This record gives sequence, structure tokens and C-alpha cells, in this order.
Amino acid sequence: MWISLKSPKLAVAVYNWKGDVRSGLPLEIGETVQILEENGAWYRGFSSKNRSAWGIFPLCVVSIRPCIVKGTGATAIAELKDDPLVREIACVLREWARLWKKLYVERETYRFSAVAKVMRELLSGRRALLAGTLTQDQTRALKLKLVAKLDWGNR
Repeated sequence: MWISLKSPKLAVAVYNWKGDVRSGLPLEIGETVQILEENGAWYRGFSSKNRSAWGIFPLCVVSIRPCIVKGTGATAIAELKDDPLVREIACVLREWARLWKKLYVERETYRFSAVAKVMRELLSGRRALLAGTLTQDQTRALKLKLVAKLDWGNR
């Protein structure tokens, strides 16, 4: 039995899911979904990139994220409360993945390795920011380092 949530939840897909069940909502890693109902190990909601795409998906393919809910009832919208740098790194990594694949196909070994190293450093730094275990000084220093890496890659 589907239970409506008092306020919507926001989740990010941590695995690709084909949505290969009746009324399934296909998800890609990093895609944001708004959850409105739950039923045991399943959620029902919609994709933030396409609000008309509704469906169900298993609890195990998403990670619930802290969010801010704007509005009430049927018009309620949930927005991620993450640090803007964390979101920017996620977007940049998705963008760079295409470049990285192109470098691999074209056998540009040196550039492929350089981009891979920076991508790993960005992932590691993003993970540290999300963990929330750093002091203010460590967080500030890490953010400066990560912004420098983003600048390097966007040249």
C-alpha cells in the first residue's frame, strides 16, 4: 500500500536503473528525483529534469539528500541543500566523462591520464565535503584546491 509522505523527499540516483517494471521510472547515476510516496522498499516520484516523468523505483538505487521544501501540498517542490561546489563538481565530472572517453578512443594517453588523475582528485574532495567531517579551515583549503582543479580542467 502506497503511503503519501507529509513533505516530499529528494534523492539522487547512485546506480543506473532501467525502470524495467510496470510503471518504472528509469534513472541514471546523479539524476535527482522527488519522492512523494513510499511502499516498503519502493518509492514513487518524478525526475527533477522531467517533471512529467512519473514512476516507481527501488529504494536501493537512490540516496536521500537533505533538502529545502518550497510550497505546500501538490505544489510542493524540494530543492537540494548541498553546497554549490559539490553540485558543480558533479556536473563537471559528468561533462568531463565525455571528454575522457573521447581521449581514450583517440588514444591520447598523456591527456587521458592527466584528466583521470584530476577527476579522481575531484571525486575524493567531493566525498570529503559530503562527509562533513572536516574542520572549517580544512574545508576552506579543500574548496580552494578543488576550485583550482576545476579551473585547470576548464581551460
